[in-house]
Amino acid sequence: MRISQIIFIVFALISQSVLAIDADEVMNKVKSMPCKNDQTVDQILEQTIRSRAQRDIGWRRFQEDNYVDVERAVLITKGMEFRYRWRAQNDGSIAPQNERTEKLCSNE
Repeated sequence: MRISQIIFIVFALISQSVLAIDADEVMNKVKSMPCKNDQTVDQILEQTIRSRAQRDIGWRRFQEDNYVDVERAVLITKGMEFRYRWRAQNDGSIAPQNERTEKLCSNE
């Protein structure tokens, strides 16, 4: 094995471990984002799920090359889920990815 191949493999392994840590950080940032009534996103979702007796599927994250998607899924009926999804870009910006997520923290 040539030195350039070894360097590439080491770099790839380091990058993967850094990305996994970043995905965890992104999930924590999304959960702690300010929402309505001086509560966080996580608190509002917990409250909503409890008050409507919905089945919580939980938090998930999806790692891609240029972004991380963080999602909270809630089972409404056997065939219907509500999904709240945010996308974090490499520059650190986080934005909602669907209308349900946009409305979550609004006072409408």
